[in-house]
Amino acid sequence: ARGLRRPRPLFLSTRTEGSAAQPLPKPEGLAWSELPYAGAMVDFTAEGEAPDVEDSGVFLEQLSRTIGELQGLEMKSAWIKLPIAKAGLAAVASEEGFQFHHAKGDYAVLYKWLRPGEEDKVPPFATHQVGCAGFVLNKKGEILVVKEFHGTERVRKPARQWKLPGGMLDLGESFGEAATREVFEETGVRTNFSSVLCFWHRHGLTWGKSDLYVVTRLEAETEEINVDPTEISECRWMPLQEFVETQDHPLILTTLANLWGVRKGEAFPENLEIVPQQELKEVSVQWPGRPGYPTYYPTPGS
Repeated sequence: ARGLRRPRPLFLSTRTEGSAAQPLPKPEGLAWSELPYAGAMVDFTAEGEAPDVEDSGVFLEQLSRTIGELQGLEMKSAWIKLPIAKAGLAAVASEEGFQFHHAKGDYAVLYKWLRPGEEDKVPPFATHQVGCAGFVLNKKGEILVVKEFHGTERVRKPARQWKLPGGMLDLGESFGEAATREVFEETGVRTNFSSVLCFWHRHGLTWGKSDLYVVTRLEAETEEINVDPTEISECRWMPLQEFVETQDHPLILTTLANLWGVRKGEAFPENLEIVPQQELKEVSVQWPGRPGYPTYYPTPGS
């Protein structure tokens, strides 16, 4: 039923004339490698090192022995990484108390907490998605804004609201890298990262995930617009005063109010500075022997 071969008897006898039946040795435990925080990984995807197990009964016996070994070593958690081709072993592992932790592409990862008397400290996988936007003001006091398409390819309509260009971070990207990439992909405008202006943190999105959305300040290298027609219905450089007086985007208006002192219903300031009153500048924080980590600190606008 699991798509695996039927379990072989764990003890087979080989009898010769006048000899007693001799059981085959019990299977040994599975090979594993140590993970941080007293974890142990059995990796069926490791090239040249993956355990060669097809029989569900033998796998269950080996897994049981491995769990006993790890508990004897006072390990905290056991992990199994399975390719799709061996997905049937996940059901077998569940008999030893394993549960899914996460899956991606062509593999799944299961885990078992090995200390029943203690709280399970394994964090859930991918609790957040991370997005970013580019806040681009040119020297003429215009803000770069877009309208997205909503709906399917067959029936799609331009969004009502003007917003900042932006999108989701790719794996391994910094805020600045993602924001400049997204702005260029959506608008054709090339920019340089300057700072982080603000971010929100909200919960309850699709699949129960949370969301971090970072607004970056970018400086325009070019101003010619060339939109992505699959995502963007309109793009323009809108005078900031016009935006404040006619638009209702709460994130942009709140950012302007808090960092530039520009508020709807109040007199628009003359000679508005492009640089905000305060922003989070990137500083590299580095431990010995490690690469620097981009870290953001509040800095008065210059």
